[in-house]
Amino acid sequence: MLVAVGVIVLAGRLVLFPIDGFRYEAGLAGTPGRFTAAQCHTYGSGRGSRRVCTGTFAPANGGPADPAARITNARVHVGRPTTLRRKPDGGYAQPGAANAALDLAGVSGIVSLAALALLVLCVMPRRVRIEADVPLRSNPRPWGTLIPVLLGVFAGFLALAALCGVAAVLLALGQAFFG
Repeated sequence: MLVAVGVIVLAGRLVLFPIDGFRYEAGLAGTPGRFTAAQCHTYGSGRGSRRVCTGTFAPANGGPADPAARITNARVHVGRPTTLRRKPDGGYAQPGAANAALDLAGVSGIVSLAALALLVLCVMPRRVRIEADVPLRSNPRPWGTLIPVLLGVFAGFLALAALCGVAAVLLALGQAFFG
């Protein structure tokens, strides 16, 4: 029982990260505005590289501009204004359907893995009796009524994670080819 509570708490904490990102990338949170990059530099090479752009962020509501705005790994071009969202911590997020779909895939994947872990806990017998004339299926199964529910949650959220992942890839490819 304690392990099941631990799985639920851990999944609840992990799900907060992609949900927070989703809010900004879907344009539901943060201060909307336009960012104009003055310069961009790439640090490192290969998969470990990151592109950092600095410039000016002007809020859409006319508040004070941030002339020292800095964003990492965003699709921005020097001198061309781009829509961003300012986070309360001073960071910036670039809204977009591909990033939002990727965050939804992360949420769905975490829920699916948590359901799988709980499913494994449910099918594990507390003790196993092995006797000559007693079949193994006669061993007691704790939480037996939860098994079909957890199996449905696992399969449903796994399918949703895969669907959101494919959507994120297709949206990113479409954005790369069509701007």
